[in-house]
Amino acid sequence: MPVRNGGDQIRVAIDSLLSQTHRNLRLIISDNCSTDDTVAICEAYAREDSRVTVVRQPENLGICGNFRFVLMQAESPYFMWACHDDVWAPEFVRKNLANLTANPAAVASTSRVIMALPEGPQELSNGTFALRGDQRERLARFFWDPGEVSRFYGVFRTEALKRSFPADIDVFGYDWIVMALNLLEGEHLELPEVLLTREAHTEDHYHRTLVRNQPKALYRWLPHLPMTQVLRHRLPPEVWRACRGAIMRRNAIQMLMYAKYRLPLMAPVVRTLAQLERARTRSGNSSAHPL
Repeated sequence: MPVRNGGDQIRVAIDSLLSQTHRNLRLIISDNCSTDDTVAICEAYAREDSRVTVVRQPENLGICGNFRFVLMQAESPYFMWACHDDVWAPEFVRKNLANLTANPAAVASTSRVIMALPEGPQELSNGTFALRGDQRERLARFFWDPGEVSRFYGVFRTEALKRSFPADIDVFGYDWIVMALNLLEGEHLELPEVLLTREAHTEDHYHRTLVRNQPKALYRWLPHLPMTQVLRHRLPPEVWRACRGAIMRRNAIQMLMYAKYRLPLMAPVVRTLAQLERARTRSGNSSAHPL
């Protein structure tokens, strides 16, 4: 659990993790220089439950760095990330572990996920669908419509996930890079039931973060360009050729979304383009992500 200033919500998350029916787990909490009572709360849990370990970072690692840190601490054969504002059903770990052990070709398993805004609507995540087939098929389908990438919070085979998270990919969309590299390792599975509730963010959350952290105007208007450059060098040539069209499509979509954020008058245009794209996709066949 990588966390910074999660004191308002972290108790519920920790309670749901420690209440898993699969009892043989270790919870590593990496506090990224919180300024609230996060550390005190977590250390109280550690005193009560030997499965909890708290690490206080001496300097801010950033979001990407903190996620990578907890992964690299893992010594067990299976691993999952846990956000401080998410809630897991008691069977989440047990059922995903069973799904992985029953499918040797798979490197990840997750359940369906509910996305919930505080005091707002709930909807199913569009980012957990199974990805099977060969490497080209898995990557092309993933980049065609990755959704909000809730698969990032599934249960993984640890060593395969460590190979998927290089130290030099701290760019906007690093989670997409990690999932793409993990899909080179094997298939992703999905359980048909909802076993995880995640806190959703408002539409402009990521763009506000982008403006705050990205000084270069080019990378604000093309936020996934750095991600694309990383993938171009890290994906095998035949896989890159299979999915580059879908990756360029993601760049165009993100540029339009940023334009809507910075220029609100463009919102009707962006909505119209989105409706046309959805209609075009529906009018095609179910594999709207040809190789």
